[in-house]
Amino acid sequence: MVRLPRSAGPLSSAELAEAAVLGDLTVALLFLGWLLPLGPVIEVLSVAPMAALAYRRRLRAVVGAGLASSSVAFLLGGVNLWSICLVVTDLGFVIGLAMRRQWGVVRLLLCGMVVWSLVAGVTMGQLLVFASFRKLAFDQIRNSWHGIRRILSTLFTWFPGIGAIERGGDRGVNWMISHWWGIIPAGEVLLVQGVLLAAWRISRPTIRSLERSMGQPEFGPPEFGPPEPAGSVAQGAPAVPAPVPVHFDDVSFRYPGADAYALSGVDLDVPEGVYVAVVGSNGSGKSTLARITAGMLSPEGSVTRPGTVGLGRPGGTAVVFQRPESQVLGVRVRDDVVWGMDPAHAASIDVAGVLDRVGLAGMEEEETSTLSGGQLQRLAIASALARHPHLLVSDESTSMLDPAGRRQVADLLVSLAGEDGLTVLHVTHRPEEAAAATTVVRVDAGTVSVA
Repeated sequence: MVRLPRSAGPLSSAELAEAAVLGDLTVALLFLGWLLPLGPVIEVLSVAPMAALAYRRRLRAVVGAGLASSSVAFLLGGVNLWSICLVVTDLGFVIGLAMRRQWGVVRLLLCGMVVWSLVAGVTMGQLLVFASFRKLAFDQIRNSWHGIRRILSTLFTWFPGIGAIERGGDRGVNWMISHWWGIIPAGEVLLVQGVLLAAWRISRPTIRSLERSMGQPEFGPPEFGPPEPAGSVAQGAPAVPAPVPVHFDDVSFRYPGADAYALSGVDLDVPEGVYVAVVGSNGSGKSTLARITAGMLSPEGSVTRPGTVGLGRPGGTAVVFQRPESQVLGVRVRDDVVWGMDPAHAASIDVAGVLDRVGLAGMEEEETSTLSGGQLQRLAIASALARHPHLLVSDESTSMLDPAGRRQVADLLVSLAGEDGLTVLHVTHRPEEAAAATTVVRVDAGTVSVA
């Protein structure tokens, strides 16, 4: 069971980024479903991103993503798409909560009844209060049936019972309209529960895959990062950030629900002030090793360092991932460098100096939406450097860039270790980036060797 701590703090940068990405994905799927013939199927798929967010993050992250995505949905498709987005958010929250607490189908459907009551309440309220809206809706139902009836009478004129079918359809439609106060809630409960079950089936493997690739999220105030993994600090060490040197002793890790270990029996030393390249094929365990080094995963075995890992804290550890657009949250370059910092701390940061160090001098007032992929990745590194880390973990931060951007970021990482004295651990599959490293760590099917 995943237990999210009760926290009254604001959303962290990681929560905001994940909410933004998954909320945007939800809107994109809903808009496609609104346009394409297989709309209902795509709308069921759109529940999965919100379910993943609800499983991994706090309720306030889901609420924020739901409000933002429903606003965008309203601009794209009006009230209809807006209301569908709100229902999808509710269903996603129920599925994420059910998976986090390991509920069975019965509890899932009972929570689905809460969503149904909200949907039915809004629908019935509209029909009761707005008589003209009710009349229009019923006229549309009758017109739709009349169109179907004409098609049937045209295609099946040879069938002797077609007249009885048409008359029976007339009576059925009139009866349903006369008893709309019961038919509509009954139909909606079947619809909501059906979508909930289908989305639950789809979301489970999606969330498990996300968990295997990213691990379970940690939580804490945005300035201080997640809690330290158990056993990560050497005995007698001070409880202050000192992430390097770090020593791995017989370290193994297996993701929840996985049959095999992602890493097994790792013995490794990462000293201070060096550039370490981690290489290997896709799925070999490179990113898992990087996340353990950054303190994002708690493995079996022993990981010791002089102090705490200090993820996100001054003097601690910073992480840069492969998709720069998911890490850049500020509207202006200046805003992003100090995003999530306490205002007093942010005021003390030499933003111009940090940007100059990463090759973005004079771009403080530029909008982040105008930057190239390489510039966005260097901005993400600048945001990390603003916290004066001792360890910078780069998880394939060059993989999504064009050749020019890739060279710029790779050269910057090398210079940070050589000129600034940072320990840089860079995950890559490019030989030219590994060639500049002081140490090359090769990962092959979960086993680690040092070149």
